[in-house]
Amino acid sequence: MGFFQGQKVNQGTIPEAIAMVETYFKHRGLNAENHRLDSNEQIGWWLKEGSAEVYILVQNSENETGAVLRISSPLVLVPKDNKEAFYRRLLDLNTNLSSCALATHGNIVLVVSQRPTAGLVQEELDELVWNAAYVADLLDNKLADEFGAQMYSAELLQGTRL
Repeated sequence: MGFFQGQKVNQGTIPEAIAMVETYFKHRGLNAENHRLDSNEQIGWWLKEGSAEVYILVQNSENETGAVLRISSPLVLVPKDNKEAFYRRLLDLNTNLSSCALATHGNIVLVVSQRPTAGLVQEELDELVWNAAYVADLLDNKLADEFGAQMYSAELLQGTRL
């Protein structure tokens, strides 16, 4: 008997992954359509968790069979000064993270979580989104305060794809 016995297991298709994300929003009492990203290029949603902006994308994978779930949350911009200590801190923080990691995209620091959707169950999707959102909300202010890094804002970098 498996841990996720009785739960619908995703076969890895994009429509299944979309339905699971929509169920996540429903569980949160939110309308997924009100949180859809305005993009013809990608399938995605956004939400706020405290001070963190979280993006949930369902992407077609070129290297794997089926869709990929990608959760990202931009935290801060890499500070101009003390970069070595800043990057060292990011690596040190990564050692204690589970199911997500800190990464950079250009000069933006993000929390990221990614996995193929084949075999994904609703409980796991909910946990991945919650975990990334929690870590992002916890670390954005902490890194900004500790290193004088500028907090991320969508208006700051219009058009940047994460």
